[in-house]
Amino acid sequence: MLFTSWNMIVCVAMGVAQLFLWARWAAVSGHPSNWKLWVVVIASGLAMLSEIHDFPPYGGYFDAHSIWHIATVPLTILWWNFIRDDDEFRTSSLLKKSKTNA
Repeated sequence: MLFTSWNMIVCVAMGVAQLFLWARWAAVSGHPSNWKLWVVVIASGLAMLSEIHDFPPYGGYFDAHSIWHIATVPLTILWWNFIRDDDEFRTSSLLKKSKTNA
């Protein structure tokens, strides 16, 4: 039982730390797709709360763990859209720098 408790504590601590770091980066960066990152951070935090709260199945269909899995699908798609946008933004910034230095 103690192992389960420590495992949950470490996982929650790492999840909260990651969400905090991404929120901090989103707050200080001037990224054009910042809104996608904010949606992922806030929705991931809410999904993590549903996983931590762990309620029994509602109406025999949805419990906390199933909601966690349902939430991660669109969040993963939005996260990868942000990553693609970030790649395009950083590549265009580097190309502009190289043209001005040449």
